[in-house]
Order: sequence, then C-alpha cells, then structure tokens
Amino acid sequence: MTELDNEGFVRSFARGLSVLETMGTSGPHTLASIATATGLPRTVVRRISLTLCELGYAVLDEDKVFHLTTKVLSLGTSYLTSLPFWGHAQRVLESLCAQLQESCAIALFDGSDAVFVLRIPSSKIMSLRLGMGSRLPAYATAPGRLLLAHCHTEVRERYLQTHALAPLTQHTLTEKDAIAQSLAQIQRDGYAWVDGEFDPHVTGLAVPIYDEKNQVSAAISANLLRLEFDLKRAQADVLPALRNASMLLAGLAPAFLHSRSAPRL
Repeated sequence: MTELDNEGFVRSFARGLSVLETMGTSGPHTLASIATATGLPRTVVRRISLTLCELGYAVLDEDKVFHLTTKVLSLGTSYLTSLPFWGHAQRVLESLCAQLQESCAIALFDGSDAVFVLRIPSSKIMSLRLGMGSRLPAYATAPGRLLLAHCHTEVRERYLQTHALAPLTQHTLTEKDAIAQSLAQIQRDGYAWVDGEFDPHVTGLAVPIYDEKNQVSAAISANLLRLEFDLKRAQADVLPALRNASMLLAGLAPAFLHSRSAPRL
C-alpha cells in the first residue's frame, strides 16, 4: 500500500503527528499507552517515538516514559510569529486584561475543543491552570460553546450526536437538547455565558472575532470568579470591553484560521 493516496495524504506523517499530539497530553506516556491512545501498532509507535527523540522533540527517561522537549515550543511560536495578526491580537489582549484585571484569552475551534492560542492570566488566584495551547471541551466552556454555535449546522449537529458530554461539574449541561438551546441563545445574544460548567469556581464570558470574510474565526473571552460575577454584573462590567476588543480585531483575522478543508495544489 502506498504511503501517498490520491488526495496527497501521507499516512506515515499523519501517524507521526498523532504520536506527537498524544505525547502532549497528560501522561505518563509509554509505548503501550501511546499505542492504545493512537490505535497504532506498537512497532509503529516505537519507530515514530524514537525518531522524535532523535530529532530532539522528545526524550525517553529511565522508566521508559516519553516526554516532549522544549523544542516543541518552537512549532507553536512559529505559528504566532508567522502571522502579523497575532502580534496585534496580543497587544489588544494585553490591554483588555489590564482594563478588566481578569484572565483573558483568544481561542480557536479545533476538532472537538476550543484551543487557547493566546492567553494572559490575571493576578487573581484561580483553580484553573491554563496557558497557550490548552484544550478545553467545547460544550462546557464559553469560548468553545460560542465557536460551536457559529459552526456550520452539519458540524454542530454531528458534534452533538457523536461527542460524549461528560458532567465535569454539577453545573455542566450534558443533555443534547439543553446544549442545542444554549447554542441557539448564543446566536441570538452574540455572546456566550457559561457558569461553572468546566470548573465549579469559574464562569466564562466570550464574544466572537470576525475574519476578513465576516465569518466567526475565533473567540475572545474572560474567565471570572463565580463569587464575584453573576450574569448581570458581567453584562455591565465585562461584556462591553470584550466587544470593544473584538471590534479592534474585526476583519483582520485571515479566513484560513478556522478552515479545516484540504488544500488543492
């Protein structure tokens, strides 16, 4: 069987990325655990893992556990520095965080998660320990639910039909109909408010960022302590600032940020 199919898909490269992504999740990561997580044969996982070690992206410790190295950070840094948009977005986010004195972030929708591309923490003590690259379940977080609400209808429906909606806290919506109603509400309101569904002590507020084609490409959000904010206060004190930051970025994001279609060369 050829490694390259008619659409230009290289199977071995895809397998390598799958192993790399698995190593980036919470471990420990042995050959057996990586094989289980990826569904790949153990011999394939061994070759890929040792190649990553040879290239400097991973190391194998004395307990036969694989760990990613700091070289992996260069991949993420290259993503941010390759697009002028992210430099501008970083400055807007820093200003927003300083104004609100709350943790703020910009997220993209990827697979079934919202992924923080930029995040600036506040000085407040929170149970959440998140940073750039953190993946959050779309159904239980403000940026994720906002991005899910603005996906194509078929993507949204497929997500609700196939994704496991686990109760992460006592407040998490897990009924598909309830989440669908929440998504419809987000479309009407133009913002997402998710209260204690991912972390019982934290609530989130998010608004969309529109790209150069006037499509929702990202979400800008603030994490707030539930003891300090209810919806009414968040609408008065946080929502206007989020919308202003979104306006400063409107039309500047490249349309391909949220594209998952295969290129035609």
